[in-house]
Amino acid sequence: MPSIQDVASAIAAATKPEETPEWDPAGLQLGDPATMAETIAVCHEVTDEVVARLESEPVDLLVTYHPLLFAPRTALLAERSPGGRAYRLITAGVALLVTHTDFDAAPGGTADSLAALFALHHVRPFGADPDTHLPAIGRYGDFEGSLAAIDAIASDAFGSSGLRITGDRHDPVERLAVVPGSGSSLIEEAAELAQVLVTGDVSHHRAVAARDLGLAIVDPGHVATERPGMKSLVDLVGRASGVDVVDLTGIDPRTWS
Repeated sequence: MPSIQDVASAIAAATKPEETPEWDPAGLQLGDPATMAETIAVCHEVTDEVVARLESEPVDLLVTYHPLLFAPRTALLAERSPGGRAYRLITAGVALLVTHTDFDAAPGGTADSLAALFALHHVRPFGADPDTHLPAIGRYGDFEGSLAAIDAIASDAFGSSGLRITGDRHDPVERLAVVPGSGSSLIEEAAELAQVLVTGDVSHHRAVAARDLGLAIVDPGHVATERPGMKSLVDLVGRASGVDVVDLTGIDPRTWS
């Protein structure tokens, strides 16, 4: 039976968390690394619903994609907040491991899963920033179709509600770029590589900047663009641990209804 540290090390060998930015707390956040990981769960984000599920059916280790604690804290109190959810996990005896931008960039991770959804060919990475230690969280590749075809794939995968698109749907698309989560900071780089960028959290002004660069935007939302990678995360944790994984990624953390 592996320890929590054994599982963390096996996942790290695949995702390289040491190459993530300082603001991204990849790795163990809560718990005793020496504890045996007999039971493991995986979630997209540590929501109140996820914590309540683990309070009733505890596991030794929870692996999450979205980090729970981004900012340093001086107290963990029983309240409705990230710190409060951390307190509840500790009380339930659940350790917490984060794999975020490292999993975005990892082979078969969130970025590759999003690229696969759109059936991209000759997929290549982009988006690495050595100054901030951001790994290559984006992918671009060859696409045969139009903006309307990309719209149809996104609508089928994520639903049309909340889907935002800029550009002429009749325009042919030969290159498509994808960035899971929030990728608007990579608009300028994507515009040099592709005609369309699929990502979330694009503001009005960033959409205007993309349009000025000749780059169409398909924005299904932050969580939606990450969702294709969650099955891959469950599979990775299962391989790394050798333990049957409790899949909680179906508890959707989307903010907007």
